[in-house]
Amino acid sequence: MRTSRRVAGLVPVVAVGALLASLAAVPVTAAAPPPPPNPPTANPAHRTPGAETHRVTLITGDVAEYTSEPGGQHSARLLTGENWFLSRTDGKLTIVPPAAYGLVASGRLDQRLFNLTDLVAQGYDDARTATLPLLLTGDTAPRAPQAATTRRTLAAAGATAVSVQKSEATRFWQGLQGGNLRSTGTEKVWLDGRTHATLDRSTQQIGAPTAWRSGYDGRGVKVAVLDTGYDRNHPDLKDQVIAAKSFVPDPDVQDKHGHGTHTASTVAGLGAASQGKRKGVAPGADLLIGKVLNDNGAGLDSEAIAGMEWAVEQGAKVVSMSLGTDLPSDASDPMSQTVERLSERTGALFVVAAGNTGLEEFIGSPAAASHALTVGAVDRNDKLAAFSSRGPRYGDGAMKPEVTAPGVDIAAARAAGTNTGRNLSEYYTTMSGTSMAAPHVSGAAAILAQRHPDWTGRQLKAALVGSALSTPGTSPLAQGLGRVDVAKALAAKVVADDATVLFGDLSWTGTAPPPVTRTLTYRNPGTKPLTLDLTADVRTPAGVRPKLKVTPAGLRIAPGGSATATVTLDQAATPPGKYSGAITARSAGSTYRTGVGFTAGGKLHRITVDAVGRDGRPAPSTTGIPSGAHLWNLDTGRAELTTFDRDGRHVFEVPTGRYSLMVFVIGLGPDGTIATETLLGQPELTVNSDRALSFDARQAHRIDIRTPRRADLATVGLAWSRHNGDRFATAGWRLGTSVTDVYVQNFGKPRTGKFQILQRWDLVEPMVTVDVNGSGGFRLRTPEPAAYHLPYVGSGALGFHDGGTGEPGELDGADGKVALLRWKGIFETVNQVRAARDAGARLVLLYNETPELWSADATEVGLPAYMISRQDAHRLLGLKPATLQVTGLRNSTYRYDLAMAPEVVRNGLTYDLAKLRPAELTTTFHRNASWPTHVESRKAYLDGIPFSLESIRTVNEDHVRTDYVYADSAGIQWSEEAMGGAEGLSGRELTVPRAYRAGERVGKDWWVAITRPAVPAIAGGEADGLPAARFEDALRVAVPQHVNGNRSVYGWSDNKLDRSTLVLRSNGRELGRRDWSTAAFPVPKQTAWYDLSLDVRRAPNTWATTSIATHTEWRFRSGTTKTRAVLPLVQVDYSLETGRDNAVPAKGGSRLVLTPGYQPGASGPGFFRTTAEISYDGSSWHRLFLLPVDLRGSVGARLPAVPAGTGAVHLRVTATDLAGNRVGQQIEKAWLVEQN
Repeated sequence: MRTSRRVAGLVPVVAVGALLASLAAVPVTAAAPPPPPNPPTANPAHRTPGAETHRVTLITGDVAEYTSEPGGQHSARLLTGENWFLSRTDGKLTIVPPAAYGLVASGRLDQRLFNLTDLVAQGYDDARTATLPLLLTGDTAPRAPQAATTRRTLAAAGATAVSVQKSEATRFWQGLQGGNLRSTGTEKVWLDGRTHATLDRSTQQIGAPTAWRSGYDGRGVKVAVLDTGYDRNHPDLKDQVIAAKSFVPDPDVQDKHGHGTHTASTVAGLGAASQGKRKGVAPGADLLIGKVLNDNGAGLDSEAIAGMEWAVEQGAKVVSMSLGTDLPSDASDPMSQTVERLSERTGALFVVAAGNTGLEEFIGSPAAASHALTVGAVDRNDKLAAFSSRGPRYGDGAMKPEVTAPGVDIAAARAAGTNTGRNLSEYYTTMSGTSMAAPHVSGAAAILAQRHPDWTGRQLKAALVGSALSTPGTSPLAQGLGRVDVAKALAAKVVADDATVLFGDLSWTGTAPPPVTRTLTYRNPGTKPLTLDLTADVRTPAGVRPKLKVTPAGLRIAPGGSATATVTLDQAATPPGKYSGAITARSAGSTYRTGVGFTAGGKLHRITVDAVGRDGRPAPSTTGIPSGAHLWNLDTGRAELTTFDRDGRHVFEVPTGRYSLMVFVIGLGPDGTIATETLLGQPELTVNSDRALSFDARQAHRIDIRTPRRADLATVGLAWSRHNGDRFATAGWRLGTSVTDVYVQNFGKPRTGKFQILQRWDLVEPMVTVDVNGSGGFRLRTPEPAAYHLPYVGSGALGFHDGGTGEPGELDGADGKVALLRWKGIFETVNQVRAARDAGARLVLLYNETPELWSADATEVGLPAYMISRQDAHRLLGLKPATLQVTGLRNSTYRYDLAMAPEVVRNGLTYDLAKLRPAELTTTFHRNASWPTHVESRKAYLDGIPFSLESIRTVNEDHVRTDYVYADSAGIQWSEEAMGGAEGLSGRELTVPRAYRAGERVGKDWWVAITRPAVPAIAGGEADGLPAARFEDALRVAVPQHVNGNRSVYGWSDNKLDRSTLVLRSNGRELGRRDWSTAAFPVPKQTAWYDLSLDVRRAPNTWATTSIATHTEWRFRSGTTKTRAVLPLVQVDYSLETGRDNAVPAKGGSRLVLTPGYQPGASGPGFFRTTAEISYDGSSWHRLFLLPVDLRGSVGARLPAVPAGTGAVHLRVTATDLAGNRVGQQIEKAWLVEQN
């Protein structure tokens, strides 16, 4: 029986919109973003507003493709398999291949390894790195498995940092299977994630000048600053650093980012470049500089851990870390554990920035460590900064942060040649963030350590926390005990051994436990006896108080002595909730406080879940896709994903509350492949006592899909979504062609929130049919194609040959026949198919004798190869037919794409496409590439659900297909894409998302002639300049480089060799230039005419045969504005009928239609004057005689006959409105000419 406790360990689900907004606001560094400069001083990165796709190789060797759509919608798919689990919580999309599902559910594999949102955000997509960095943890540093390279051993963390080449990921993953993981000493595999870098009046704010006047400035105390390095020549720092070392690939500790110089000078800068005005908090301290973040302000967890180890080896008393991760931690991660171990072993104090998400319960690593002094940020009035991450700690509710410090508009040293923050002078700049707050506290700790050289880091932390000044009206959950005051800490009459009281896990099962006790030890460092009065003020945000007491209520401590008090918490009598506050010790007008923070979970209830498959046996857990359950707390957003044990059971232990419990049961066919999928569950489950729940897949009803024409299931996606207020979660499986049936139980509407069943069906005309002739003949179930195989095209009778496993001699006589081969393994398939090819076989049918999930690969063999079921293979072997009737298509001529999201199920679901009248799309794939195989997909997004289970399929060469598209809700938007090759993202085109009406007929064309820069109607790109707009004195522009004639299909350059140059001029003077088609340009306030040009040239040997280069010039008038104003950019739509080869007849007569207008959201006087010219050689131009076509201003002309030998035609167009706004566009090889 498998049991899980408390639904802890997974990231909590928060308001999706709030989280997305926060992620957009967090920059590379931990310095919070200042308001945007006016005018902007830099262009944005190569952003592509609209859909943006990344490929990511996972630890399993699977390749995932992750797409972010306008409006925060996301989709993902595996390119290397047809089955995967997809979930979205807290705004992050996770994809888990079947082979990894069980290890993720058991907690032995870091879920971040499959979090595509974060992997891409951290730069781990394939376009930016060819390696995957990992941390292997155990009791001691584990050995590296096969295919892994050890980067460093981290004894303090019990970890080994390794790198795996993505090309070797499959072999590495094989080495982790079975018992191999533990044989290396590895208990868990983590992503070696990226950490990010998270002072004149601010030093006065924390009382530093008072300490200086008392003679304390940190002299003799070693403070390590782990950051982006430092400026070796800065006057404030060049004499302060006694040792420096780099832990990032660049060995140079020189700060080329600016963050590290700023934080180091905040700790101990001399202020030499400001005549002492801007010196740091502890200018007498000795600095140790560890460069653990690169010149972009980012680094790996392992690099930070190595820096921590070095810092304490160098004798650092204080370690300042203005860095951390983006996800909340319960302190079990390697970085947090390193802080715990090094703190206990060396007595050093680690001071860590809380982070800049601004979210509650969002303290990341290593700030979550119990020994760390975690620092939030306040402004100069001690008001908590909006960006400062709030507590408490995820999991047990411990107080985090413990203190705050100044972190808004902090002036400190500027590294030479950097522009991070707002520059004040050559030597100083201002930054904001908890990164700026943490070094203030590090300097304060150095001052205190100078005063008390024998104190441990634990005592330093307690003194700083105990003397902090709280901000009225701000909860301790957000600020801890308040803003640090080093002067008060120096003058404190008493100090405790601990800064906070930690209670740990306050939940239980069975009989109520006894009260929990903790000891508080107070010390009197003075020369006079001390009397303390002790009181506790701890409560929830709603004012509920726990059953907590402090005894005795008073203490008397002799000079130099100590005394203890006992804190007792009766957890059984304490209502569940998040508690925070302090125990205050008062003596003769002074106060000293100890923080208290905990989450009372109360009694945990056991939810015993039993699941039975459709065969009446316990739900299988040992298949390639195990059956399992997903439990989501509707009130807190915490979630747990699990698999069933061999008895089909799992026991959850959870507190009282409301939950959504969903169960997936996977059924196997006789040959071991996935045959059925069943969705069961309770979308609303109230838990206030132990519960036993049974789910029987036999009680579910089959989803019946009826199509007018025969269609095989290509893929099916089945998921659930659950809304409760601003919380949202969704998860489900996308399964492939082996599935025969999908089932779902009856569901009603929940009492609160919303529940939906998400379905995505892709059904296709059979690509190949195989019939056995003669007596006992039968039709095989449609064979599945092997990966990267050559399709069989044609129809006729072929002889049959039993080829065994394809060993020498077994394929004798296979010439011109269908060869049946017994599968030997995924890595042997290519050799088997190659042997059949060499023997002259026309077609290979593969089968697997062992019941298991399997797949086949026929890469570059050049012979059609398909997989069939074991049952069909045995029937063939029994009959040994003389011939097989085989019919194969190069492309399907029709498909059915369905998306449904019912909220209620009563006695099953039936969809009869003959009655439902789906939209009918005539989809044309033009021949605009040299590759024979292309990829296209269609995604469906339901309004309010930023998640899609998409269908992906390959198409061969140019053809026309009819797609029947059905959605059961008008709120479902379809987004489509196509790529000009099976590998890479070359020639990728996308559609503007839209809905389809029942019975609607639509034409869809891919890779057409005449593509050019233009602005399509895409939502969600406004911040990046799509449509192009002005705000105050800045222009933001984003123009997709490849847009079709009516702007319904668009694409961005996706080849590194493609070239785009965007230039802005006014009155002949260049104002800005950008090597991309997005930019932010600062401009003068005055109203003026502007000229914006964009040159685009595809790479040599490009996939495209038309529109290989374009030159576009816009002229428009603009002046300063207080609100965002869309620019009056003119653009022209094009219409020209060509063949699927993008060619027109050489004899002429084809009609070219031009429709001038404005970019979406813009307006103008209209009445365009339009011209068009064509050229056959690119140098001499011939004007077309344009005539009005309609009342919209469209004009057109019949194309003339072209000179003999002309292969392509170039086009040049202008359109000018009455106000003088103008566009000029020239397209090289706009269309081709038919060659007779």
